[in-house]
Amino acid sequence: MVTRSKRSGFTLIELLVVIAIIAILIGLLLPAVQKVREAAARMQCSNNLKQIALASHNYEGVYGTLPPGSTQSPNGNPGTYGTFKGPGTGTLAHLLPYMEQDNLYKSVNPIYFNPTGAAATWAYSTPPYDPNGNQTGIVPAAANRVKTYECPSDNVTSPKKSGLFDELVPGNNCAGPAGSVCGDYLPPPTAGYLFPAAGNYVGCAGGLGEYMGLANDSYLLYPGIYYPKSKTKLTDITDGTSNTLAFGETLGGNGKSQDYGLVWFGAGSMPVAWGLQGPETSQWYTFSSRHTGVVQFSMGDGSVRALRIGISARTFRLLGGAADGYVVGADN
Repeated sequence: MVTRSKRSGFTLIELLVVIAIIAILIGLLLPAVQKVREAAARMQCSNNLKQIALASHNYEGVYGTLPPGSTQSPNGNPGTYGTFKGPGTGTLAHLLPYMEQDNLYKSVNPIYFNPTGAAATWAYSTPPYDPNGNQTGIVPAAANRVKTYECPSDNVTSPKKSGLFDELVPGNNCAGPAGSVCGDYLPPPTAGYLFPAAGNYVGCAGGLGEYMGLANDSYLLYPGIYYPKSKTKLTDITDGTSNTLAFGETLGGNGKSQDYGLVWFGAGSMPVAWGLQGPETSQWYTFSSRHTGVVQFSMGDGSVRALRIGISARTFRLLGGAADGYVVGADN
């Protein structure tokens, strides 16, 4: 007699239960994976800031001062917009030889780092163009991507961005907020050539840089390390290098709409006047990041601190000032 064995298998209900359990496990796992990725990105961002700060120390060891917030003609007034003169080369461009980017640095005409002669006649809105302000003469180096100048948490080359700022200038009589910060804006199609060169780090200009305001203006107390034509020495940071902001993160625009970005070659320094911003409220003139609740900064001594977005405006200004006479620890 032939007997038939019963074939075991899953019923439809059992299969649905298994699928539901797997979906729940994936739902629990994804946030953990995202947290691990963000932690890794934040660590890499911190390492980038540390490398930039240490590169600035090496620069000072060679030239006797830290690099300028932006390079301007000797004939330009460092405190008033409209009298700035090109080339407007930013701080990070000066640091290329100390960031293992010596070949990129050597590809730039030296006049962009030491403007004399013809450079003294440059109009304001020239960087990163040629000395004649010709927008077809973009400095080739300015269109190169430098990964160390990018925060992994931000998509700096997002196609959503409508344009880029290739220079930020804290100073008087500007067209920006409160008339005290200016940006040289590149709309499409010019900006398209520079999208690979977007970056996330700028020098800290203090309250409003070397602000030439009214006699009783409180911002006069808070010049930072980096501002147009600055020649700050580490010994000039009398508030203490460990208590003074040197470089910080920025999204270069509104993080939600991803409207703008910054070009590392020209966007050299940024004021602290408008506090810290998260991606929902960030602007082209504010320090900001995509890290949850914090923005990272390297201090004058090369250490890196994460400042919470809710930090008071006054404390932030005191941290930005290099010699205001108030010593505020970043951990406080």
